[in-house]
Amino acid sequence: MSLSSVLRILLARWWITAALVVVCVGVMAVVSLLLPRTYVASTELIMEGQVQDRMTGQLAPARSGYIATQAEIVRSRKVAERVYDYLPEEVRAMVDARAQEDYEGEGEARPAAWLARHVRRNLSVGTEKTNNVMTISMAGEDPALAAGVVNGLAIAYIDTSIELRTDPARRFSTWYQEQLKLLRDNLRDARGRLSSFQREHGIVGLNEQLDLENARLAELSSRLVDAQDQSTQDQLRQGSGDNAVVLPDNPAIQSLRAQLAEAEAELNDMSNRYGARHPDYRRQAARVQSLKESLLTEQRIAVQGIESIATVSKSRLEELQQAFDQQKERVLALKEQRDELELLQQEVQMAQEAYNAASGRAQANTLESRLAETNVTVLNEAVPPGMPTSPNIKLNLVIATMLGFLLGVAISLLLELANRRVRSRSDIEETLGLPVLAYLPDTPGAYRQREARTV
Repeated sequence: MSLSSVLRILLARWWITAALVVVCVGVMAVVSLLLPRTYVASTELIMEGQVQDRMTGQLAPARSGYIATQAEIVRSRKVAERVYDYLPEEVRAMVDARAQEDYEGEGEARPAAWLARHVRRNLSVGTEKTNNVMTISMAGEDPALAAGVVNGLAIAYIDTSIELRTDPARRFSTWYQEQLKLLRDNLRDARGRLSSFQREHGIVGLNEQLDLENARLAELSSRLVDAQDQSTQDQLRQGSGDNAVVLPDNPAIQSLRAQLAEAEAELNDMSNRYGARHPDYRRQAARVQSLKESLLTEQRIAVQGIESIATVSKSRLEELQQAFDQQKERVLALKEQRDELELLQQEVQMAQEAYNAASGRAQANTLESRLAETNVTVLNEAVPPGMPTSPNIKLNLVIATMLGFLLGVAISLLLELANRRVRSRSDIEETLGLPVLAYLPDTPGAYRQREARTV
């Protein structure tokens, strides 16, 4: 069947299509007029892009799923059950009336529960990825009721979001208060140990005392080095007899040695000139012997003096060594006390810092638990809509027209297939398989007459 044949069939049975279009449009118009009107009220909320960390108190960018999470909170049963408490008196009266109308059962009607079911059934939440605006919509038969409920829902959501933030802060505050007691006890114990240590060792200004003891140790070390040098020199001077190192440095001994050398030289000269029996030789020999005895006496005195000085120097060296060792032990003991004191002071400092940090966070969480602010702001409150969103009469009529037209086309084609007719020369040629030799020209008149004159 060609397209021209289909068009001829539709033109021949146009009244069927027209009737179906009229019927469909009429039925749809009646149905649209009988259907209850549905109004949609909407409010818009701005969601802040930052959230506060409860541990550090710092503001951080919200995570990618923050808006979606807030949308789920809006849809939650917790929020829906609280809407009734935030409704104005006139809207609450309307809810009570609707709940009483729909109530079936024993006992009293529960408007809050009815409203929670109504909200969760008719609620719509829309979010955009490109902005932080959330749209909350509510469908209902009464525009004033829909607008009042959606505004109450926005307030219930804001209060719920505040509660969801303040409840953890309140729990954190309680936990911090418990920890503060432990930290306060730790700080008190650390300070007690520090005070006991200072009192036990009599520490007032340990650093100043240690500096003083170090200075004394340095002084003793210098004196000890000098005493060691002096003792070494005294030991070298001590020697033995004429081999003593310091004996040539003695003026008396040097003088006696010079005199003895002159006397011995003169004695040798007299021995050559006078002989051993000459009185002058004997006098000179006695003088030489006297000088030798004097020299020995001076040497013994010098040796005894050197030994005495060496003994004193050695004793002084031992005393200085003992004093140095004692001072060194005292300095080491003070350093150990300083190290222990620094450790105790560090423990006190760490305990103080931990207590201060916990105290600051406890105060911050206490303030946050009492804070009634939120990062959600109402951009546009819902107002009662003037026009219903459904039923959409214009759209329904367009759909009915298209449906009637399609049904008319389908029924016309089905009737044609059930009772096939010749409506053009092409139908004759297709049916009989014979060519058409001639046909009467078209003249003004009815369509059936034109078809009848076709040969």
